[in-house]
Amino acid sequence: MKYYYTILLGFISMSQVVAQTVQRGPYLQMPTHQSIKVMWRTDVNTNTKVWYGTDSTNLNLSVTINDNLKDHIAELTGLAANTRYYYAVGTTSSILIGNSGEFTFKTNPLPGANVPVRIWSIGDFGRASAGQIQVKNTYENYTGDRGTDVWLWLGDNAYNDGSDAEYQSKLFQVNGFSDIFHHLPFWPSPGNHDYNTVWEESTLLGIPYSNIPFASHEGPYFDMVEVPKYGEAGGFPSQHEVFYSFDYGDVHFLSLNSEVYDYTQTFNGINQMKTWIENDLQQNTRKFTIAYFHQPPYSKGSHDSDDAFELVMKAMREKIIPVLESYDVDLVICGHSHVFERSYPIKGHYGNSGSYDPATMLMDGSNGNFDDGNAYIKDNSQTTSEGTIYVVCGNSGSSESSPTLDHPIMHYTDGGSNAMGSFIVDVNKNRLDGYYLKATGEIEDEFTLFKKDIVAQTPAPLFICPGESLDLTLNFTGGSDSLIFSWTNSTATSATATVSPAITTTYQATITDVYTGQVETVDFVVNVQSLQAPVITETIPGSLGIDITGTGFTYQWFINGNPIAGATNQYFTPTFSGNYTVTVSYPGGCSQTSSVFEFQSNLSVKANENNPMKIFPNPAISEISVFVPNGSTNDSYTIFDQTGKLISTGQLNGETTKINVSNLKIGIYSLTIDQNNQAYYMNFILEK
Repeated sequence: MKYYYTILLGFISMSQVVAQTVQRGPYLQMPTHQSIKVMWRTDVNTNTKVWYGTDSTNLNLSVTINDNLKDHIAELTGLAANTRYYYAVGTTSSILIGNSGEFTFKTNPLPGANVPVRIWSIGDFGRASAGQIQVKNTYENYTGDRGTDVWLWLGDNAYNDGSDAEYQSKLFQVNGFSDIFHHLPFWPSPGNHDYNTVWEESTLLGIPYSNIPFASHEGPYFDMVEVPKYGEAGGFPSQHEVFYSFDYGDVHFLSLNSEVYDYTQTFNGINQMKTWIENDLQQNTRKFTIAYFHQPPYSKGSHDSDDAFELVMKAMREKIIPVLESYDVDLVICGHSHVFERSYPIKGHYGNSGSYDPATMLMDGSNGNFDDGNAYIKDNSQTTSEGTIYVVCGNSGSSESSPTLDHPIMHYTDGGSNAMGSFIVDVNKNRLDGYYLKATGEIEDEFTLFKKDIVAQTPAPLFICPGESLDLTLNFTGGSDSLIFSWTNSTATSATATVSPAITTTYQATITDVYTGQVETVDFVVNVQSLQAPVITETIPGSLGIDITGTGFTYQWFINGNPIAGATNQYFTPTFSGNYTVTVSYPGGCSQTSSVFEFQSNLSVKANENNPMKIFPNPAISEISVFVPNGSTNDSYTIFDQTGKLISTGQLNGETTKINVSNLKIGIYSLTIDQNNQAYYMNFILEK
């Protein structure tokens, strides 16, 4: 028995080594600024390993999963933001594919980063047709080395039923199309044809007879994709793959699902999606917001949104579009109708085309072309609805021979048996540009949307010293590539002005965005400090001081031009003869230095070189004894603190008098004796 068991193990082991090939992929899913998922399919069950690194010749990092399976999902985490990586996939024993510069990806920038973003959208493409390949090749020629940041799938990704075999034969194995998957992640939404296999037993034209819980949305589409269910890439968690959101830079995306509608019209699925949309957009802070899904609310192509049987299109228009417009979503991109259509910015149009009223629903009737001076302009707030642009791009592999293309909200349309193309969006700073790129290589339609997004900060009052200069610099965010700066009381024409006011002056800076017309002003109040020249006086004999005081003032005393350590008070008692000065620093940072004060130590000796007066102990703690030869009770004394304030007076008790000073604070004091019309001075120090 052991013998046969050994043979069986050997057979299994050999089957994992022999004939291991990659049948699907590798392809990339769910990129964030710090992670990505790599997926592929092998012909036999194997374990999983991905090698990766920032150097194509040194894939020094790896992820290993020991489960044996055919469909592999490996998540790479701990990646650096906005960084290019290279990778290879295989088993723990060998690389199966990759290990070249072609197998690469770039992580997303940090959420909210103000970086250029290129978005490529294709819809109804999965037919393995020449048109599908031409659309892809034309786009790659157009974008060149610029590359793509976000690739959107608009549904009907694999015809006719979204089966696993159709995804394989019409996407992953199509020569001329399949080579894009190993370096460009895609962000999918499903269409009705994808749902033919999801629902399988309960559909009519891809629409379920009854509402089915989101947990039951299963099938090849959901097996194939990995999307952020829990807000891993930004946005509010949906907790399933039916619909989701994500961020790239300063753009927020909502991948919605028009196929949650049911013919019984319970609207359970749509209402759940509506609640999630509201939660998502309430917390959205990105500058631009783009929603995309399959069945458009407005079209006159291979599908007519006015037709009575287009219940899904009608439900999305009536249930979902009002929510998107209430949060001022900028752009909605759909597929389904095998044409290209692009609307004016509109709002409030939730009925059929006959109910469209341009007087109240049209926000801008121009072509939106920047070169013609007709760019669309909105503010930067989600609280006021200023119109949404609607795009239908369901012709990236499919076409319609004779569409009417006469929906009144549309500015530009393209249809016909050979009319195929894709939709490109470029976002940079406060500017969004949309382009319709035909499969033949021409840009047939383009528009520009600007946001008034300048936010300028008002500075706190500034202080300057007389005769000095100061650079005033605008602190602001937002704005286009064409800004004009102007200043009152200055000839500066940039964001910085150098000023030298003689008196306190207000300078007003104005920022004008030439492209949006937004004007913002900021006031700079520059206070020129009024300085009082400090004058040193001998406040009491042997103690120097100045009369400049207040909160925030600081002082530094000097002798003969040299700073005196620790001499940082308003008053100073010198112990040496010399030339004294003091520098006063004002609260605003200005400073002023006094003129020289010549000081001679032992002032009492100078007044009377035969001064017999003595104080002991000195320093004292609580009591001093004053010795004055021939002193009498007729002689008086006074005590001053170093500010010159009179502290106490008294009479001598003969030659030696004891004075209680325990009630005085620590410091330096001056004692004066008046004897026979002669004043004797001496300082003493009180310490505790």
